[in-house]
Amino acid sequence: MPLTNLATLLRDMDLYISQHAIYINKLEKAIENKEPFEHKDCHHCNFGAKWDELVKPVKEQLPEDLKPYVEEIETVHCQFHDISKQIDPTQPKETDKQNFETMEDLSTKLFQDLLKLKHILKERGFLE
Repeated sequence: MPLTNLATLLRDMDLYISQHAIYINKLEKAIENKEPFEHKDCHHCNFGAKWDELVKPVKEQLPEDLKPYVEEIETVHCQFHDISKQIDPTQPKETDKQNFETMEDLSTKLFQDLLKLKHILKERGFLE
């Protein structure tokens, strides 16, 4: 059951990756136009809500070799949102550029970690 839940989430991974890319693009446009931006935390974006529903409840039941991947994904994802909340497009700060670049780096890391996990589950026959 735990691996099935994880596989369910990873089947829709492309959707969540594109949603994160859209989030970054919308924030970037808000910064350029000095417009308000509705930040979400790591539990209220679509990926985070689905993660909390499918993965979090079974995390302790996952095979030991997968737990570090799951922990890393959770950490990186929450860091992404925490840094995003430090950017207020209506009140630019000197740190915004660095924070935005860090968000992009964390987003890339998140995608890479998800792809690694997806590959492992494919190897184990949980995904096609």
